[in-house]
Amino acid sequence: MKKIAGLIVLCSVLLLSGCQVNKKAQIKALADCEYDVASVEQVKFNGKNLSSYKGADGNYNISSLAGLAVALFSKELPLEGKVNLKITNPEVKKAAFNSFKYIIEVQGSPLFEGKVDQNVNLGQGESAIVPMTFKANIFNKAKENGFENFFDELFNKKSEGFIALKIKPSINIAGQNIYYPSYITVDKNFGKKLFDLFGK
Repeated sequence: MKKIAGLIVLCSVLLLSGCQVNKKAQIKALADCEYDVASVEQVKFNGKNLSSYKGADGNYNISSLAGLAVALFSKELPLEGKVNLKITNPEVKKAAFNSFKYIIEVQGSPLFEGKVDQNVNLGQGESAIVPMTFKANIFNKAKENGFENFFDELFNKKSEGFIALKIKPSINIAGQNIYYPSYITVDKNFGKKLFDLFGK
């Protein structure tokens, strides 16, 4: 009887150990994937298409923004759009995702946080596109930095690190989402990618 009980305990330990190893391998597969912004769509600033603010010199002329006075009064300056995230698995081991948290940061602080539920299963060399929408009020960020400086930096200079896109993918184990421990930086110069891709 003791031998049977001991065998059950041993099997349980081995099973749990195997699950932990498999869990770590699946989470590692998330980090091993390649993430890139494939395209951006439907980008609007203050309710208008971003392209309508582009001047003849190719730069964005936000200082002549129609309705800026109203925006300053209402404290609403929405920036919105859709990002198509391309995920590629370069490794032999299959990579499986079921949910993503994503965050857009301005100067290291969160501007927008979102989540998308989409099952993705990638074999070696396979890719998938995951659409992620965002809508953020950038009024407070602009006010903190000075409106003219903020808009010029955001839309024209597009310095590295000024606006960044990060994601946190997850796997599903026993009906529970297990997220990657930290956010993975997709693009630390997301501002340039956002406006360059959409402006083409």
